[in-house]
Amino acid sequence: MNRFGDVDTESKRLAPLEDFQSEPFVTIEQSLQSIESLIANLPSYIKTAKTHCRFPSDHGLSQDESTAIYLYTMDWKTDNLYAMLNEALRSENSETVKIWFPYLKLFDSALSKLPTVKEILWRGVPLDIGSNFTKDQVVTWWSVSSCSSSVNVIKSFLEGHENATVFLIEARHGKKISGYTQYENEEEVILRMGTKFRVKSNPFKQSNNSYIVHLIEIGDNNENLSLAIATDMHKITGPFSLDSQIITTWIQNGFTIVGGNGRGNRLNQLRWPTTVYIDDDQTLYVADVSNHRILEVKHDGTHVQVVAGGNGSGKKLNQLKDPADVLIDKMTNDIIVSDGGNRRIMRWSRQNNTNGQILMSNIDCCRLVMDELGYLYVSDVVRNEVRRYGINDTRGTVVAGGNGRGSQLNQLKVPVYFFVDKEQSVYVSDRENYRVVKWLKDAKQGIVVAGGHGKGSSLSQLSKPYGIIVDQYETVYVTDSDNHRVMCWPKGAKEGSIVVGGNGRGQYANQLSYPFGLSIDGQENLYVVDLFNNRVQRYAVKRS
Repeated sequence: MNRFGDVDTESKRLAPLEDFQSEPFVTIEQSLQSIESLIANLPSYIKTAKTHCRFPSDHGLSQDESTAIYLYTMDWKTDNLYAMLNEALRSENSETVKIWFPYLKLFDSALSKLPTVKEILWRGVPLDIGSNFTKDQVVTWWSVSSCSSSVNVIKSFLEGHENATVFLIEARHGKKISGYTQYENEEEVILRMGTKFRVKSNPFKQSNNSYIVHLIEIGDNNENLSLAIATDMHKITGPFSLDSQIITTWIQNGFTIVGGNGRGNRLNQLRWPTTVYIDDDQTLYVADVSNHRILEVKHDGTHVQVVAGGNGSGKKLNQLKDPADVLIDKMTNDIIVSDGGNRRIMRWSRQNNTNGQILMSNIDCCRLVMDELGYLYVSDVVRNEVRRYGINDTRGTVVAGGNGRGSQLNQLKVPVYFFVDKEQSVYVSDRENYRVVKWLKDAKQGIVVAGGHGKGSSLSQLSKPYGIIVDQYETVYVTDSDNHRVMCWPKGAKEGSIVVGGNGRGQYANQLSYPFGLSIDGQENLYVVDLFNNRVQRYAVKRS
């Protein structure tokens, strides 16, 4: 059994393990003295680990701490340290684990210094245990849980096993150890001892009798720590086809969260809205273009206020002109606005929003995205390109297009909306080429990932794509404006499927009229800016 398959298969009630924290720090050799008789050649393994571990460490680990992690990941012919440690941690005999306390002190201290990751993780066991789990069941893994960020790593370990069980885990407190292991390409992330989960939905049984179990990490009080990923287990097909797409589905009738009361300038009205941005606290920010203002919407639309502009069309610091996009700078907590009509990008304080500050001027800005590193990306429909700007960078770097207006793979034709993933790949809604194009970081040309078959209404076509979201499975969700629908294109798909809309142009709850912006909140609800209906629609996610 490998580390990724060393899963708790029994439901036990054990006391949380905390006593090891009072142990003094000792050397790695001293920490394992008590188990030296249990593992043949342990001193030799320790010496090897000390030689090959990462030290000096980028994260401030001591050599003994770095060695502790490396030892945990080593595979020996017999008596692997991780297997013996986890067996002790799962034991109901508390005396069994006490001999591991000095080592656990080093190991846990090392983990505390490593980056915490919030992402989708995978584990797998070549056993038929999926039927043991049910929706909303609370599960505790008492041992150290080795997971991988890559599903392909898990698939490689389970190859040839039909009756297997795979765990898809929404983790919030993972510890990334891939730079400290014997096998760096395994993209290993550790979940600490005693991590608790809630089973999100009933396990999905595949055609070969394998199961996929979806877990969400929860806190000590069972509060949900969901990452709000786009998942629906019942869309996975094929025998263990984990590279198939997991697609979210939403209830087809939308709820109007703001607007929908005719075109106007009252707080319950909009005038040609284009974009909705959702902050971490579920607050919505709407670019109300022809009212020259940015609206903040809270509490299901019951509280709406102007937070930028709203003083008529103009170029004063308290004015905007046709603002096309808005986002929140996570580092400064300020509002960033694409003030397209004034050819400038503005910063507005959330505490004092009387006047804005000009960040960039003389720029043909359309849509904005800020990545996790603080880089600002701007689409330019005049130069047909997307540029990335660093702090105090006024020139920027072209990351998509920039080779004139055209339909070649190194060109764009009216790139309006776009999306940037965590690898800094840029997905562009290439409007007049009726396609979505993915530009990898530093790429010289793009890859068509949706549409690209001319303007039309078939499932293989798009007609003026605008708002775009891409999930961690590289599934593309895009507004297909002229077809009055939102489409979903799984990675590698030849055609898409309709997510919402597609019932003709109209103002009913299941209809749209030229949808533009697209966003998703922390509860997986979908938001669509319904341009000609002057409203923002929210679609509740379907729960299995």
